[in-house]
Amino acid sequence: MNPDIIVVGAGPAGSTAAKNLAEKGFDVLIIDKKKFPRDKPCGGGLPIRVLQSFPYIKKYDLIDSYSYFGIVYSSSLRYKAESEKKTPIVAMVHRDKFDTGLLEIAVDKGAEFIGGKAVKNITTSSDKVKIELNDGSSISSKIVIGADGYSSIVRKRLNLNPSNLYIAVCVYNEFLMDEKTVLDFFTDKRKVYIFLKIMGIRGYGWVFPKRDSVNIGIGEYIVGSKENNNNLKEVYLSFLSLLKKEKIIKDDLKSDKLCGGGFIFWPPKKTYTDRVLLCGDAAGFVNPLTGEGIYNAMVSGRIASEVICSSLENENTSYRFLSKYQKMWKNDFGKDLELLVKNTHNWSSDTEKFIKRVSQDNEFAGMCLDIMSGEKSFYEMRWKILRKYISIVLKEKIGQQNLL
Repeated sequence: MNPDIIVVGAGPAGSTAAKNLAEKGFDVLIIDKKKFPRDKPCGGGLPIRVLQSFPYIKKYDLIDSYSYFGIVYSSSLRYKAESEKKTPIVAMVHRDKFDTGLLEIAVDKGAEFIGGKAVKNITTSSDKVKIELNDGSSISSKIVIGADGYSSIVRKRLNLNPSNLYIAVCVYNEFLMDEKTVLDFFTDKRKVYIFLKIMGIRGYGWVFPKRDSVNIGIGEYIVGSKENNNNLKEVYLSFLSLLKKEKIIKDDLKSDKLCGGGFIFWPPKKTYTDRVLLCGDAAGFVNPLTGEGIYNAMVSGRIASEVICSSLENENTSYRFLSKYQKMWKNDFGKDLELLVKNTHNWSSDTEKFIKRVSQDNEFAGMCLDIMSGEKSFYEMRWKILRKYISIVLKEKIGQQNLL
């Protein structure tokens, strides 16, 4: 077996890259340590721009439901910002079905899949890349895509780890319930709830209703060498109690199967080397504000496939040729990543005044929700957001002066 390309990891990034390359006629092999279907630590919220960029997702019926109403609470619950739209603000998916669907599409286009085998080592030479598996076998190809997630073996073995430690951890439950109960609690708009810095964590809690279930979780950011002093399981149970007290969820909802995961949200200095590219979570392409990574994963997979196609056609797999991959993803979603990473220090600041001000202006609330849901680019909206916020602050100050 000597494929043209080996894709390590069958998540959204790997499957998207494999699909595009198989469509171009290349011999593509996807390897994943898990057998599919498998679940993935995730709330399941999908930015609408994913559907706009990859319309075949709708065609293959991979969406569970849509939400049209978002509510963001301050940490004290004293203030909340709301936004309702006639069009969906976010799509909801079940990651086992969604990821399996994307993989099946890639296989339908001609890619081959091996599940249940983990990559143990990867070595590059002048004429090939060699992948060694945990069963003792090895496979070689012309080029490799590392799309093997947060703990990427490809990234580690090739010394492409980021220089800064920016990670986040989360715990969550997917609670099954009948559709009538979902509608009773979340209405036909399927209201999405976000709780900023809930229980004092550097992050947020979420409640994502779906067709016949609700995903509830909390995520916390750990920046630099800061130790995580919070017991997330205890924080999560307190969060559930709070949700019950506020009548947001059923009183008898019990957390009997708590799941967890993590991700990095700082890309390495290089996401490429000779014959290898990194995509998706393996490259740290996760939104530092929300923890959402599917859009960046799929876009990076598509960009990687374009660069690899050109690379193989030109018989040039050097790191210099592949460096154009980094330029392309930076021009697409990289500006957002850089700006949002720089703002991660805001998780240490007070959000009360901000949410209070957002709650006073429906247009501003809608803008903020668009950014949090991944519908709009923070980089593209940054000056509009800043002008709007300054305007609200000035009106507030003028109002205070008029009262004197």
